[in-house]
Amino acid sequence: MNRPNRNLFAALSGISWLALCPPVMAQQNEAPATAVSEEDGSAPGDIVVMARKREERLQDVPLSISAISGDTVANERLFRISDYAGKIPNFSALQQNTRTSGLYIRGVGGNANNDGAEPGVGLIVDNVFFTHVGFSWLDFVDLDHVELVRGPQGTLLGKNTTIGALVVTTKKPSFDPGLELEGTVANRNRYEIRANATGPIAGDTLAYRVTFYNTKGDGWARNAYNGRKLLDLNRWAVRGQLLFENGNVTNRVIAEHYETSEYNNFYSPFADVNTLNDGTVRNGWERKMRTLFGYDPNYDFPNNANSDQLGLMKSKTNGLSNQLDVEIGDHTLTSVSAWRDYSYRPDHDSDLSPFSILKAGFDLDVSQLSQEIRLASPTGGAFDYQVGGYFLREKIDSNNRSRFQKDATTYFLSPLLPASVLDGVEYDQFGRARITSYAAFGQASWHVTDRATLTGGLRYTIETKEASNTGSSFGGETLPAGLEPYRAALVSAFGGPFLVEGKRTYRSFSWLINPSYKLTDDILAYASVSYGEKSGAANLSALPGRPLLIDPEKSTAYEIGIKTSFADRRGTFNVDLYWNDIKDYQAGQIDPDRLALGTYLGNAGSVRMRGVEFDAAYRIDRHFNLSLSGAYNDAIYKSYANAPAPIEYGSGILDLSGQRTGAPKWSGQASLNYEAPVTSNLNISAFVNQSYRSRTNLLNPLSVYGEQEGYGLTNAGLGIKDPDDRWSVQIWGRNLLDKIYAVGIQSANPVAPFFKIPGDRRTFGLTVKGRF
Repeated sequence: MNRPNRNLFAALSGISWLALCPPVMAQQNEAPATAVSEEDGSAPGDIVVMARKREERLQDVPLSISAISGDTVANERLFRISDYAGKIPNFSALQQNTRTSGLYIRGVGGNANNDGAEPGVGLIVDNVFFTHVGFSWLDFVDLDHVELVRGPQGTLLGKNTTIGALVVTTKKPSFDPGLELEGTVANRNRYEIRANATGPIAGDTLAYRVTFYNTKGDGWARNAYNGRKLLDLNRWAVRGQLLFENGNVTNRVIAEHYETSEYNNFYSPFADVNTLNDGTVRNGWERKMRTLFGYDPNYDFPNNANSDQLGLMKSKTNGLSNQLDVEIGDHTLTSVSAWRDYSYRPDHDSDLSPFSILKAGFDLDVSQLSQEIRLASPTGGAFDYQVGGYFLREKIDSNNRSRFQKDATTYFLSPLLPASVLDGVEYDQFGRARITSYAAFGQASWHVTDRATLTGGLRYTIETKEASNTGSSFGGETLPAGLEPYRAALVSAFGGPFLVEGKRTYRSFSWLINPSYKLTDDILAYASVSYGEKSGAANLSALPGRPLLIDPEKSTAYEIGIKTSFADRRGTFNVDLYWNDIKDYQAGQIDPDRLALGTYLGNAGSVRMRGVEFDAAYRIDRHFNLSLSGAYNDAIYKSYANAPAPIEYGSGILDLSGQRTGAPKWSGQASLNYEAPVTSNLNISAFVNQSYRSRTNLLNPLSVYGEQEGYGLTNAGLGIKDPDDRWSVQIWGRNLLDKIYAVGIQSANPVAPFFKIPGDRRTFGLTVKGRF
């Protein structure tokens, strides 16, 4: 973010505070909206959510929504977004590293390796839309609740999405003083420190909250080259808040900083293609390792790292936001101003070998400045509405650096040439995007009768994207004239010098039609038809002849569902049927004509998702709580005639129409929670959670190398605590059966074999918590 924008944001925030500081007046604090669950005494039928920017019982919202309370997040240690998949049906997250992350609903949504593409599944934290997937890498702690809203969003939100949104809400400052300290020790020399403090600064008008965490630990993988532990943890963050309340005015300011420095760039090789399907011999990574270096690759997934150049991956994120709520008569005016930035510096060993061939990776800088305004009418009458506007300015600088090492000449050219031909040469592709977005949106509900409601929404978005990609090379020794052509040929094979640039403006409508009817006080039936567009992406890896600014992704979703409460709201059962058509789906493409790690972004025809999903919860008695959720998801490429062929087919295209996308057909979870007194001063508590995902193909559906078998993960905890929750001690474990599985698979290419991104291994530990 440039300095003028920062100064403008600071000035606006300062003006809002000065304008909102009349003489202090005592008032009652409004109770925060909380998604309640099995960890407290409320019934499942009383869960409150904010999916529609108002406090509503989950059972009264005619949409497909899943919610997790902050108590559940803390008790079951759901600190990363990927952990939520064990509690929410039809949701998953790939968190390979801070840049290549992605969120998925019903198997679709992420562009985990394309910096210029917006996510199909939005991430919204404290009413701020996070534009880049890198922001999703954070550990989210000290939470009030988490909600997953399925289907196109935008008629109520600042930024539009095509698949859905994950909404994370942190705890606000409180006027009641409080201090919470938590310490954890775990296997692999892991320790965690978490703390938060809150209380008043000026009577019942100004309060603060400060949250801190620090996590360190060894990884479970070991690098055979130097003995270094990989997939370690080394991250910390601090978040500070101020809350001002005075009469009809509430103002909340959040400032935060997150930082990681970890060896999380280990990928486990497991195969390579030496012979194509047609019998042609392929001189790929494995063949070169054997013939040029006499190296016998180890494909023993997952602990088989043997790399000489694996370095730290460093990421930093800063954020500042200001939410101002002013009651104007019966209406509420809300302003959300926000700025965020994110930087990422990897140190990859791209050849996954003990030889110094290639270090490649993307240096990335992202900043976003956004402003949202909403006006909400009162509820309780025959008609209520919300209208608003949104502005976003985003800057993305993505430099794909390929740095050739001393063994690169042997690998890429010939062992007969001197190492100096490539050693020290760097080839860069510098991608740049500037995005400006404006939108107006609104949603209204007409309560036709006491039981029948018709909700409709509309959004209009104008978004302009400017993008460029520049290829250049430098470095290396000065070569004799006879050797220079070899270097030039290799640089050209990686892309060569070039410049592509362009600008495009996208205009789109999003809409929602959502009737609902309360069959009884405890049974809600609903239907919805919604349409949303994700603006065209900036393809920051584009070469000449490849698309730089691609078409928008268009999603039409149909849904019918029913929400029920029973046994005096001690139990709930919610189920929905969905059908989602996506046209011009944005997906990564393999570039068969490029020697480097060649991928680019393109429009992949159309995708169809259909299925059923359910959420159920039941408070069995005062001590036991049960929750069940599951989904059947039939997701296919409806039309994809020009899909890139898997590498074992050679270059060319294939028709993937009718083939499944990389989504499991079946997924689900079951959780049982228990708490009961042992004595008048001591309670025992326990939980167990079992999740399952059926087999899927994490690559091209026609590739035999992309298969991931179905698997289940088991998490559990057992503890003792004070009845008033002033202290607790818990032993816990995640992936208790130490299931070995992959969360992602990368295709072989000219520089590397097929490799898997391994899922988290078994972790267990002891946590002690105190509240003062």
